[in-house]
Amino acid sequence: MASIPKRGRHRGPAAASPFIEIAREHPARLYSIAAAAVYLIAQYVSIPQEAVLALAAALLGAGEVTQRVENSKTMEAFELLAQSAVRKTFQAADSPTN
Repeated sequence: MASIPKRGRHRGPAAASPFIEIAREHPARLYSIAAAAVYLIAQYVSIPQEAVLALAAALLGAGEVTQRVENSKTMEAFELLAQSAVRKTFQAADSPTN
């Protein structure tokens, strides 16, 4: 039976894009660039206040997504660390002491 790919792992033509890889590896950096861009647009371009508020709202949504991605990466790292610690514990228990 074929395994179901993990959610969020796109395997189509866009997966080969270097920008997609950068976005997956560094979402917080991209978020900070977007925040700076919204600020610069709000300061130096004369656009209606409603458009600036819409950009800010979209940025808040992007911040939430970024936080969830970073949290999942942290949890994955903790799980790998815990598995490694358990493995070392069992290896130490199985090895004969001198």
